Amino acid sequence: MSRTGPKYVIHTLFDDFCDAEHPERYLGIGLRSEEEVALLRELDRALTVAEDQAPGGFDAEMLRVEGRAEVVAVAGRLAQVMVGNDLGEILALHEARGAAEA
Repeated sequence: MSRTGPKYVIHTLFDDFCDAEHPERYLGIGLRSEEEVALLRELDRALTVAEDQAPGGFDAEMLRVEGRAEVVAVAGRLAQVMVGNDLGEILALHEARGAAEA
């Protein structure tokens, strides 16, 4: 799916972050786990459905489509997993530094 042009705020937030149709390429780069990969792929599918419901493709139109609820739900799950994984990594680094200093 290609979201390009000035009418898509989501393009910068989503497509420029990684290739949502092939997120496994970003495992270990921008994505930390297979769960993140799967959720990003699921988000791509939800966005595709929502975009099909917004023929003009403008952001304002996307906010009113029926599929928006699924996009928000999947994006929320993805964000929760990503933050949890990031916090886990920070904790592991902190514990490793503490062990090295002891």
